[in-house]
Amino acid sequence: MRRFLPLLAAVLLAASCARGTPNNPLLGAGQSPTAFPIPDYVGIGKYQQLAEVTMPQTFGGVPFVTFVEVQQAKMTSFINQDGPGFVYAYQGTHDFARNDGERVFVVEQGKAVWSDGTDFEHRNPSDQDQRWYLISLRSITQRGAKLPYTAYRIAYQTEDLRTPPAVKKLVHQLGYITMDAGGRTSAHSHGGTESLYVLKGKVELKTNDGRKTQLGVGQGASVNPGVVMQLQVVGDEPVQILAYFVTPEGDPWQTNVQTLP
Repeated sequence: MRRFLPLLAAVLLAASCARGTPNNPLLGAGQSPTAFPIPDYVGIGKYQQLAEVTMPQTFGGVPFVTFVEVQQAKMTSFINQDGPGFVYAYQGTHDFARNDGERVFVVEQGKAVWSDGTDFEHRNPSDQDQRWYLISLRSITQRGAKLPYTAYRIAYQTEDLRTPPAVKKLVHQLGYITMDAGGRTSAHSHGGTESLYVLKGKVELKTNDGRKTQLGVGQGASVNPGVVMQLQVVGDEPVQILAYFVTPEGDPWQTNVQTLP
């Protein structure tokens, strides 16, 4: 009988370990009984790149960015007479066609594409009105100018931005930030300018010059190159943000840091 006691004890120990206990729960491979805290400078959210293009500069001098909201009626089309930029399909599917009527591509709702601003027709073949945005970098000589759309509004325009180096091409990137309540971006800086526009929710923008700015739906902000920044959700509503980056080619798009702004 004695020789079976060690074996029985081992079986009972294995069984109790397999079940776990409230004070000593069963954990999977790589799991820890103590959750590691996430540092405040680490982001909690999601960034989705919608589109990116590298282009030569089309003008010199001081630029600014506009987020133009266009209302396009059902079953209508018109020739593009505005400059280059990203077309973001906010409500409904957006069609592009050449001036001869040949269909080129379709932008699904929530997606974006770069338009070079020439030889294209904006089409809405559906039986529903559409809403889309043109997000673009413009010369300050265009500030206050009337734009060539039947129904539009300038949803947000930045202040004058820093002039990029004249000898470099520019990398244009449009992104979509989503964060739930309690969410935040990483503390970071950019090699170029960032311009953002809030589609849903409310955030606080902090920068390392000591500024704190709250932004709600329909509001925006811009951040110059090299400025350390962080966005944090305010309130319980999820956040959706369009972010437009203009970065001189060869400069870093983003640099995360381990200090808070």
